[in-house]
Parts: sequence; C-alpha cells; structure tokens
Amino acid sequence: MEDSIQENLNIGKILYSKGDYETVIKMFKYLLYNVPDDRKEKAEILRIFANSYYHLKDFESAIPLYENYLNFCDYNDSVYNMLGYLYFYRNIDKSIKYYLKGMALKPDLANYVMLTQVMIKSADYKQKDLKETFEKYVDIFRPLILKGAKPYTHEHIKKDPDKRLKIGYLSSDFHCHAMMQFVLPILENHNKDKFDFFLYSCGQKRDYVTERIKSTGMTFKDCKDLDNEQLAELINQDNIDILIDISGYTHKAIWSLLYKPAPIIVQYLGFLGTYGIKEVDYIITDDFTIPEDIAPFYTEKPMYIPCGMNRFTFNTINQKLPEILPLPYDENGYITFGSFNCTSKINPYTVSLWSKVLKAVPSSKLLIYRTQMKDVDIERYKKQFRENGVDLNRIIFDNTPTTPNHFTSYNKCDVSLDPHPFGGLTLTIEQAHMGVPVLTLMGETISSRGTSRVNKSIGLNEFIAKTEDEFVENAVKISSDVEKLRYYRNNLREIVKNSDLCNDFSTFAQQIEVAYVRAWQDYCTKV
Repeated sequence: MEDSIQENLNIGKILYSKGDYETVIKMFKYLLYNVPDDRKEKAEILRIFANSYYHLKDFESAIPLYENYLNFCDYNDSVYNMLGYLYFYRNIDKSIKYYLKGMALKPDLANYVMLTQVMIKSADYKQKDLKETFEKYVDIFRPLILKGAKPYTHEHIKKDPDKRLKIGYLSSDFHCHAMMQFVLPILENHNKDKFDFFLYSCGQKRDYVTERIKSTGMTFKDCKDLDNEQLAELINQDNIDILIDISGYTHKAIWSLLYKPAPIIVQYLGFLGTYGIKEVDYIITDDFTIPEDIAPFYTEKPMYIPCGMNRFTFNTINQKLPEILPLPYDENGYITFGSFNCTSKINPYTVSLWSKVLKAVPSSKLLIYRTQMKDVDIERYKKQFRENGVDLNRIIFDNTPTTPNHFTSYNKCDVSLDPHPFGGLTLTIEQAHMGVPVLTLMGETISSRGTSRVNKSIGLNEFIAKTEDEFVENAVKISSDVEKLRYYRNNLREIVKNSDLCNDFSTFAQQIEVAYVRAWQDYCTKV
C-alpha cells in the first residue's frame, strides 16, 4: 500500500507538470480518500489536487482542499496567500486573515499589495489601524527593495523658494481609465508658462486618452520597461522638485518612491488610503475628506485644497449619455434601490446595512447589478441576505450587459445604496448624470467619503448619513417622497453638469499649484 501511494503520487506529479489537470483530479479523488491522515503524503496530495482545480478555474472546489491542506501543513505561505486571493471577492474577512498569515510567514510585495486592497474594503479597520499596518510592512520591505542603496538627498537641487518648479506626475494609468477623469482637469488646466511638467508613464496601454494627455504639451516619458531603481534614477536626473504619484498600490512603480526620487513626493486619489510610505510627504485632499482630527492617522500630511480635492470630466470629450427613463416606481408601484459597485465592495457589513433599509421600507426591492457578477457571488449574497432575514424575492440580481453602454443600467433603479466602507466615486458621478441619487454612510476613511464628497458638491446633503440609523432614516424619508425622486430624475443631470464638480477647472488647477508652491517654500525653509 505504501509503495502504491507514493507511486500514484509520483504519476500524479508528472501528469500535473504536463497540464493534465483533469486526469490528476480523477486520480487524486480516489487517492485522497484512501490515504490515512497520518501519512506524510496527505498534504502533498491535497496541494496538487487543489492546484489542479485552480488551474481549471474551479475555485469553489479548490478552496476547501487548500484549507484542508493547512490542517496538515501550516507553514506554507503560498497556500495562505492563495486562499487570500481566492477569498478576495468572496469573503474579505477570510481574505485578510489568510493574507496576514501568509505575510507573517514570508513578507511578499505582491501579496502585500493585495492585502492593502482588501483591508480598505473592510469595515473592521479604522484609519489608525490601516496606517499602523501599512507602515509596519513598508518598513519591512524598504531594506529588501533598496538592497543597500541610499535614497537620493537632492543636494544638487537648489533650495530657491522662487524658482520655476519642475513637477512630475507618475502613473500607470495614462489611458482610458476611471482615474484619468479626475486627473485630466488638472493636467489640461495647469499653467505651463509658470511650471515645467513631466509625465512618467509606467503602464502598457496607449489609446485616445493617452493622446489627449500628450496634447497638453507636457513632457511625456515612457517608463514601462524601467524597474523601480531605474525609474527613480530618471526622475532624479530630471531634477523634479515635486513628484505626484497618482496610481498608488495599483501599480508596481509605487516602490520607486522609497528611493525618494524628488525632494517632495505627493500622492493623489489613485489609492484611496494612506500609503504608509514615510518617503511620501503629502496627500492631496480637502478638510471634508480628511478632517483635522483624522489627519494624524495618515502617514502623509494633508495638502488641503480649499475648493475641494477633485473635479471630474469624462475621458471622451462630449460624452454622449443615453436617454433618462422614468422612475421604475411609476411602473412598479414600489421603490427599487440599486447597487452597481464591484462585488468585492459588497461585504457582510454592507449586506447587513442594506437589509435594515429593506426592512424599514417593506415594499421596496434591491437591484444588484454588475456584469462581472458570477453565480457564486449571487449565491453568497443570497445566503447573507437570508441570514439577515430578507425575503430573497426582494433581491434582483442582474449581470446582463446593457446597450449602448453601462449607463443604461442606471435607469433600472429609483435611488442607489452605497457600499461601506469602500463606497463609489466614479459610479456615483455617473449615476448622478443619469438622474439617480446615491444614499451613503460617511465613515472616517477616504474610501468611505467619496460619495459623500460628490453629494456635498452637488447639493445632495440629505443623502449623506453619519450613522447607520441615519442611513436607514434617509432611505425611508426619500422612499416616501416620490415627487422628489422624480425631480432628481429629471434635473440631476443638469445639476451635476452645472456644479463645481464639473466646472471651474482653472481655479481647481490654480489652487493645486498654490499648494505645490507652498509645499516647496516650506521645504526650502527647513534646515
């Protein structure tokens, strides 16, 4: 028996190496149930069995096998990280748990980046927790990345408070990306007569938005083939005074910041949270998004912009929007709440909060729309709503693409519900353009204040809640005022188009420039 187990395991390894995963699964189903738990081969059988399902993209079958594997081998960091990845869209609490265990065994850059993404979507972490966790890991990675190299000291750059500043923007998203809709109002309205601008592009994609960005006349540098050290060296050689990173943990170039390639480094909007990187000096924001009492829980110092931290323009000039249809209420006779956000944002806390709304508005229904939503996501939501005492007949799941574009899907609801703590921003603005207001619960993190900031800028303060009870009360109140919903349906597009959010870009860019100059002058006065 012993020889047979080892022989079959060896055959399975050969088949696995050749990519014959289906045969491996057939073999190991039999082998697994015939190998005693005290056999040393048990763990390896479980791992290869799980890997085979993973390669066939049968993640639901792979997960329990990986978890069973940990009962026999609890020191394999790659399995913990694999489970962290597999649970990313399924259960963020489990995802965080597994990533943290994997990181404790072996700190890894790629898995740390995934950990940052999932932690800011969890309702269990306050801003203070995020800062402390991110700083801890960055301190671990710093010597591993620098490998004895020293950060740049910038002694060659004269501390002249009145000099003409060289300002650089670093991103992997200089293409048709949601982020660019907030960056274009800055780039296209910067004062090129007063400052010199450099764009460091680390992404692979190039499209019509790239050409729109290049048309600003700023110096565009293709850096996609540079590693972090080479990128930092290029920025340093260009004598950049202020570098603004606008991709954060969404691109690998973030680690070039550890070399301190510019005297002043700023982060903006690409990652909705603190970086935990002490080499980054400022974060562009406003005092609504990061109040002074929350500021100590950011590694970066807030660079407050008086007129607000962002403006918005569509990537496509003269974006054509579909027709706004009447409220679904007028045909259905009940309120349809909506959610259009990424499934990873709809965590158990959010389901619990939305369930309270559905119970408080008994005749209402909730539409969860996302084209990427899979059957496994739907089953997970059903289980969670059922556990919260909600009749599943009141939940509508829809993943059918709409034409001519996704904007049409917003016509399917009367009012939207924001997830928490990672709410919407771009989607909130899009929905406003389609006459759909979004109810939100404002937290203390940047990610929980995006919709609140949008609502505030377009005069929808009644859609901002500071507590769970207020969130539910707001939902009840607006649900009982169908005339007001009709008003917003018919007028919100013009309201948002005429608001500060989508106008006065020159003032916005000027105030950012003033903040840059002030930061530079402060730098020059430091001994």
